[in-house]
Amino acid sequence: MSITPLNNMLPNSRQMTVADDEYLSVSEGRIRIRIGAFIFMAVLILVVLRLGEVSLFGDKSSRGVLPQAITTTRADIVDREGEVLATTLQTYSLYAEPRRIWNIEETAAKLVLARPNLDINVVRQRLSTDRAFVWIERGLTPKGRQSVFALGLPGLAFRQEPKRVYPRGNLASHVVGFTDVDLNGAAGGERAFNEKLSADNAPATALSIDMRAQFALADELKKGLEAFKAKSNAGVVLNLKTGEIIAMASLPNFDPNEPGATLPETRFNHASMSTYDLGSVFKPLTMAMALEENASSLTETYPVQKPFKVRDKFIRDDHPSKTPLAMPDILAESSNRGTAMLALKIGGDAQRRYLKELGLMDRVPFELAESAKPQVQNRWIDLTTVTVSYGHGISVTPLSLAAATGAMLNDGEYVAPTLLKRDAANPIQKRRVFSSKTSQAMNDMMRYVVTHGTGKKARVKGYGVMGKTGTAEKPAVGGYDEKRLVTSFVAAFPYEDPTYVMMITYDEPKAVEGTYGWATAGWNAAVTTGKVIERIAPMLGVERRVDPIAMSPFGQRALR
Repeated sequence: MSITPLNNMLPNSRQMTVADDEYLSVSEGRIRIRIGAFIFMAVLILVVLRLGEVSLFGDKSSRGVLPQAITTTRADIVDREGEVLATTLQTYSLYAEPRRIWNIEETAAKLVLARPNLDINVVRQRLSTDRAFVWIERGLTPKGRQSVFALGLPGLAFRQEPKRVYPRGNLASHVVGFTDVDLNGAAGGERAFNEKLSADNAPATALSIDMRAQFALADELKKGLEAFKAKSNAGVVLNLKTGEIIAMASLPNFDPNEPGATLPETRFNHASMSTYDLGSVFKPLTMAMALEENASSLTETYPVQKPFKVRDKFIRDDHPSKTPLAMPDILAESSNRGTAMLALKIGGDAQRRYLKELGLMDRVPFELAESAKPQVQNRWIDLTTVTVSYGHGISVTPLSLAAATGAMLNDGEYVAPTLLKRDAANPIQKRRVFSSKTSQAMNDMMRYVVTHGTGKKARVKGYGVMGKTGTAEKPAVGGYDEKRLVTSFVAAFPYEDPTYVMMITYDEPKAVEGTYGWATAGWNAAVTTGKVIERIAPMLGVERRVDPIAMSPFGQRALR
């Protein structure tokens, strides 16, 4: 009897062997290993590619917030002779990526060692932030960049950027102004001409300033500020025929290369922003109004030796005359009484009209934003007319008074001031205020003030200086403070062909040795004016006339 195997007895049944089980297990293992190896290689490749990208191009995730290089171009600013006042240089700006800093303390210490101007506490604080980048220092020179680069510290990098540079330092700083770190005009000419300077392929912008005259003016102002112990002072020189501002300075001043490193008050341009009761420098304008209105003549006399009262106010003179005076001597001796009498004959309506035409009721219409509006009385009564006639009760800037005086002496025509060198694109704008006859009479009277009146200390032999002193007490609670003065001198030269007008103003000068207890304009502002004219007249091509003795416009002999 034969025995049939069980599996043969079960048709369609599945047959399995040990060899089959082993084969399947090995095959599955190989597949898993291959998949794992593939995944590992893929991840490894991605990591290698990522490391390469970071090494070559930086962290893509933070690239959008990393500092971008400034590509702005900006044209130069030059003076009227082409001397550079502001230019743009390529510099380096240092920044850090705090996430890549290995050792904050070490990095901060080494940075400050290489760049001593940095504050280690500030550096440490910036490196400790979780931001993608922080600025450490901007505007480094190539030498400064190399000092940091040589440290070999990770997480530090540079951007090449243009930087605005002012090679003349604080000279003409209020005129030129400055930009922010992104080369946007922030003050002065940089702000006023920002659009022009930042245009593509823009040529240099030529200012009306003459750097030689600017230096002389600033230098004499500095000497005067120290000598007379004043709070501040300011000066302006105008070509009265063209309106071009040849020089304008205010002290104290600042270095536009480091505008943030100075006190805010030093950035204040007193010549065009500070308004003052300027005192008797207004008197020539009152005389011109009287002549133009036919309210008086050069020979009519006024009883200035007698008390004079308007409403409840007595008008007083510092040096009262003992005899009646005509207009030339009222001006030469600076009589408030005589000027007040003339003003009442002119009348308040006519006075305001002339002040408006002379630009003294509005801000000076020139390019700088740093130009203040005058402070004018709302209620204009007869007493207002009187006090304004000799420069009280109205506050204006030195620049505005210089422009108004220039109009009076420029054949009677007002020329709008400008900081741009005159050319076809910047034509002269003028309007007639006084007649030629009135203008010539005022030339004569202001010359007489220097030869025979209160302006003698401004006289410079050979240049025919004309001028007028002005001393005003500063307003205080309940009136005026006689111990706090603003002193000014307005001048023009040469007498034979008036071309330049000049204004010097001191805020609270002191009586010093040699002034015999006086702190009035004749002892400070007039002195500074004469020194400036002596220096700048030859630079400006004004011929010195050597005749030592000449007749004054009114017949008296006087040294030129």
